[in-house]
Parts: sequence; structure tokens; C-alpha cells
Amino acid sequence: MKQCELYDRECIACGECERCDLDPNKICDNCMACVKGDAEYRSIMIDEIQAPKTEQKNKLN
Repeated sequence: MKQCELYDRECIACGECERCDLDPNKICDNCMACVKGDAEYRSIMIDEIQAPKTEQKNKLN
């Protein structure tokens, strides 16, 4: 089963990960309003980087 993007559990297809960060009533359409703006700088936290499965197989060989 697929891992949940937001919580430490299996995906239950709740759709919460597809919601807009600025307007929870809206499905994200990649408008980028959450990262654009007039702030001097913005930051994001990266928890993990996942390599494509083909790249992972090459590392194992």
C-alpha cells in the first residue's frame, strides 16, 4: 500500500495532501501562490529525497 504523504501511516485516500496550503477548501492546482510573494526570502523543510526506482536498483548492483 502507498505511504501517506503527511502522516506516519498507510495512505487512506483522504485527499488532505492534495489541498491548497493557503485555502484548505481548494484542491492544489500548482498556482505557486504559497511560494511566491513579497517576502525577502522563503524556506521549505525537506524531510526526505526519494530517488526513482531505476536509480535505486542501479545503486544496489
